[in-house]
Amino acid sequence: MAKQRRFRVDTLKDRKPGDAVALPPDEARHAKVLRLSATDVVEVFDASGLSADAVLETIHDNALVKLRTEPMRRSAYLISALKMTLAVAWPKGKRAAVLVQHCTEVGVSKIVPLKYARTVVSKDDESEGVQRLKRIAAEAAKQCGRSDVPEILPEREYSEALRQFSENSFVLVLDPRAPQDIVSLLWRERESIGDKTVTLIVGPEGGFTDEELAAADTLGVHRVRMSEHVLRVETAAIAALSITAAVLKA
Repeated sequence: MAKQRRFRVDTLKDRKPGDAVALPPDEARHAKVLRLSATDVVEVFDASGLSADAVLETIHDNALVKLRTEPMRRSAYLISALKMTLAVAWPKGKRAAVLVQHCTEVGVSKIVPLKYARTVVSKDDESEGVQRLKRIAAEAAKQCGRSDVPEILPEREYSEALRQFSENSFVLVLDPRAPQDIVSLLWRERESIGDKTVTLIVGPEGGFTDEELAAADTLGVHRVRMSEHVLRVETAAIAALSITAAVLKA
């Protein structure tokens, strides 16, 4: 049996069987590349986790699908109960795309770009670069079988974000000089974490300043290390999310 193709749509909220739903232009082009035909059955999903079976009505730049089933949320296996926020400085060039793609695959819920004293790359939220990263997140979610798409939020100042994170989530600052390792701390704190969002803060390419680390200490935020080596921003982010998911879902 051929694999059922999945396509992202803007929203399935308040939709019902028989409704026609437009595919975004990039998804319509993908349907054409796959040489799909009208009457082919596909799955459509939106960023909130709703999905439904649908039939392709037209294949062109304004492609439409007609819903066959009531939109519903997919299983917990496909929408993780563990919520992980990644707060990170954008790395240079194509590495930002690598970060977004692979962090989506390992289960990040939100990506919050941060400005540090040593930040090298800054991106305006309305820029084409950020819009492209959002498309990469949606495509990665589709390819890996997720039925939700991680949010990429507007860039924020580190100090402001750190205060807010410390008030409403379990926060870990990744510091290669920290005295405790991430696995040991997560195992020890599993019960206290419960259903809280876990926020993982990754520094810029030049590293945290002493003042930035002191701000985390003042707020009682945990500093943890992952490796005896200094990791690139995207490597640290992907590894930290993977470790956190493995420990807290075990």
